[in-house]
Amino acid sequence: MGTRHNNFAPVLRLIAAVLSLSATASAIGVNYGTLGNNLPTPATVAKFLKTKTIIESVKLFNADPDILRAFAGSGLKVTVTIPNGLIPSLTKDDEARGWINDHIAPFYPKTKINRVLVGNEIMATLDDNLISNLVPAMKAVHRALVKAGIDDVQVTTAHAMGILKVSEPPSAGQFWPGHDVAVYAPMLQFLRETDAPFMVNPYSYFGYSPNYAPSIADYALFRPNRGVHDSHTNITYYNMFDAMMDAVYSAIKAMGYADVDIVVAETGWPSAGDPNQPACTVDNAISFNGNLLKAVTSGKGTPLMPNRKFETYIFSLFNENLKPGQSNERNWGLFRPDFSAVYDVGILKNKQSRPAPRPAPVAGKKSWCVPKASASDQALQANINYVCSQKGMDCRPIQAGGPCFGPNNVRSHASFVMNSFYRLNGARPFNCDFAGTGVVANSDPSHGSCKYM
Repeated sequence: MGTRHNNFAPVLRLIAAVLSLSATASAIGVNYGTLGNNLPTPATVAKFLKTKTIIESVKLFNADPDILRAFAGSGLKVTVTIPNGLIPSLTKDDEARGWINDHIAPFYPKTKINRVLVGNEIMATLDDNLISNLVPAMKAVHRALVKAGIDDVQVTTAHAMGILKVSEPPSAGQFWPGHDVAVYAPMLQFLRETDAPFMVNPYSYFGYSPNYAPSIADYALFRPNRGVHDSHTNITYYNMFDAMMDAVYSAIKAMGYADVDIVVAETGWPSAGDPNQPACTVDNAISFNGNLLKAVTSGKGTPLMPNRKFETYIFSLFNENLKPGQSNERNWGLFRPDFSAVYDVGILKNKQSRPAPRPAPVAGKKSWCVPKASASDQALQANINYVCSQKGMDCRPIQAGGPCFGPNNVRSHASFVMNSFYRLNGARPFNCDFAGTGVVANSDPSHGSCKYM
């Protein structure tokens, strides 16, 4: 390529990447783990996902040939993962070619393999041998795919949030010194050159603690809260997921690679746990995963990545009864092994099969969400700010000239928008919590021309 083309290549590549990111369609995927002795056959799993759910892709923690064979012709995209222990050997081209010839070539393209992950959460292992060989192995695997004539399978890896030395405030996100130059700079350059994403596992669950103030628990669960302010950008974050994603973006941007796409490789919430795990409930799982799916598919993006949709893989497909540890480790699944839903947040195509852990209000039985008498104007203004920042919420009635503008005070305005949020989200009690400032009432607070839902 001539010199004059080289001068413009980085600019053209950046423009193309930005256009690609702005137009990226969301895809909902699921992590398909197999640590169970009661799980259905891969063939029945493939059929179920294809015919009964909106799931478009699956991520495997291995390259199980039975699963890859079963997904042939399904149209579902499949991501496979190379075991961590193989990374040092795969830096050698002949070893990488051997792995691709054994684990990818026999199934591709009948099985729609779209990515190969070189290991999982390697930085969290603190194993210098794995860490130093990660990027060379990624490059060798990519070369092996090209050598095999497979040029549309991306090569990347998935990261835990521990890759960041700084994650708060989000705008100050920063990789650990040393790894930033030695690992992430060459990795991000490789991802840019091959048009592959940076994959991350942002689990709000692990940022939750029952000892936190209720507002922080609500912050983790996408529930109404007062928000967490980033004084560097003057942005207030109303959920932990957005904050984590923006912290990762800030770290990548600081390295000069803001054009590299970010994919959510794992996230979710357990629906059951031991007595000392009070956060592990069906209601919490519905709140997190339901609002997560709305967030990543809405096109709203995050404060630092606006107008974006995010490819997202929920953890996990099934409850897995052989996973070690406490009970919550065995209860991350959207489905039981018999394909019955633990709960549904819009994954099933047949909405009538969606179970409700708490029944909706009985027809004719009316309820409204209003501020508690003890709630301060400051807290209620935070509730207004939160509700009116949500996609699909109409706060025009409380604006000047609107039917609910008067009386013109914070408590009255908060009452209207809190109730609107409560009703539009299923009228479940937790949607009227608002960090302890809301209460469900049985009397209609409508007045004059201001009609409450």
